[in-house]
This record gives sequence, structure tokens and C-alpha cells, in this order.
Amino acid sequence: MQDNIFIVTGAASGIGDATARQLADRGHKVISLDIREPTANVTDHYQCDLSDPISIDKVIAKLHGSYRSLVNVAGVPGSVGDELTLRVNILGLRYLTTSIWDNITDGGSVVSISSIAGNNWRKRREFISSMLDDNDFEAALNWWRKNHEKCSTDAYTLSKEAVVMYTMQQAGIGMARGIRVNDVAPGPVETPILPDFTEAVGSNTMAQMTSATNRTAQPEDIAQALVMLAESQVGWINGQHIIVDGGLSAGFSAGWA
Repeated sequence: MQDNIFIVTGAASGIGDATARQLADRGHKVISLDIREPTANVTDHYQCDLSDPISIDKVIAKLHGSYRSLVNVAGVPGSVGDELTLRVNILGLRYLTTSIWDNITDGGSVVSISSIAGNNWRKRREFISSMLDDNDFEAALNWWRKNHEKCSTDAYTLSKEAVVMYTMQQAGIGMARGIRVNDVAPGPVETPILPDFTEAVGSNTMAQMTSATNRTAQPEDIAQALVMLAESQVGWINGQHIIVDGGLSAGFSAGWA
């Protein structure tokens, strides 16, 4: 059945790979969207560059029917540069989600990876809202180019804060069709881009974060939450920024981390 098909971006590595494997193991059909070939047992794979709306359009033209869930996992670290970070982490994510929205079955779901870096989205709510006001990919990017000096954080953090806000915006739109939209916020995860994050925050800070929870997360830890939300195992969760970091954020708040 078409409505048992799950679309996973970034399925070739890390959290996306673990998510695709868990969904396939649970008997679902998985369509992979990634710039690289996945090794998981997916039903179909389409090469897709989320930084390029033309690439996304080409993939959308090949997708027909209805799909149970879109799982937005693909992302890049800030070390790739500000504009590429924004293109992939929020603008491409939004463009793909909007483009495929009508193909998501009623009662389906959209789940996106954000980050604990997005926890402070309220500090930049007005800035992010202004960037997201225009649904056009290039217009939003041009807005960033003109206004980035007013932003009080780095592009990676902003991109993840924007995922949180976009999730909340889209959750309201989805209610008419019973589509639940949520995001999952990991802390440090043992993926190929963990060294980039370690360099960004510093090895001492990363060591402190890891020691607070006794280990870094494995991709499978985060995939479990994504699969739960994608399958709508808990059907009354909607518009939520769900932190999955082994208690790290709680430790920040309570003072033990």
C-alpha cells in the first residue's frame, strides 16, 4: 500500500541510515533521498541535493501516490559554510516538505531532525519568522544575505532554531488533515559529522557533554524516536520540539551538567 511508504532524507549515513533500517525491519517500504547511495534495504533511492531546489523538483516529479510519512534527517554541520548550511538544514527541508505535502496521506506525519542547538529558538523568534515569511527558496536566502548581521548566532544554530519554528507552523496547517508535524532534537551523536561539531564547540566542551550522559548517542537511539513519531505510535503529539539527548539538556537546566 502506498500509505505504508516512508520517505527518509539523508538515509545513506548516520541517523538517516539507522532510521531507514529500523523502518524496513518493521516491514515498511522506505524511499531514500540522499546525494549518496544508501546501504540500508530501501525500496527505492533517488539522488537528491537538498541545497538545490531544481534537484528537489526533479525528485518530486518522480514521486507519485501517497506516503505515510516524510522523515527529514539530512543535514550538514556549520563547517560547510553559512549559506550551504541554511540551504540544506532549513530551506531545502522546507522546500521538500512543502512540495510533497499533498502526497502525505491524511493522518500521516512529518518528522524533522533539529538539534539541542535549536533549543533557544525563542531568542530569535522574530528574526526567524521574517526569514521564513517568504516561502520562496531563493527569496529566503536573499533575506538572510541582507540581514544576517542582525542575527546574534551562527548559521547552524539558526538553521536548527528555524526547523523548530517551521515545525510549529506546519503543525497548525496539518491539523485539517490529521497530519502531525514534530521535530527531534539530538545532542552529540556518533555520526560521521561528530568531529565537525567537536571542532566547533571545542574538545573540552564535547568531553564534558559526553561525560554528563556517560556516552554520546548512537544513531539508533535517535532513530527510535523518529520511527515512533513517523509511525504515529503516539497520535496526540503534534508541533513538538522533542529533545532526545540522554538528559543533557535537563542537566543544563538543573545544574548537574
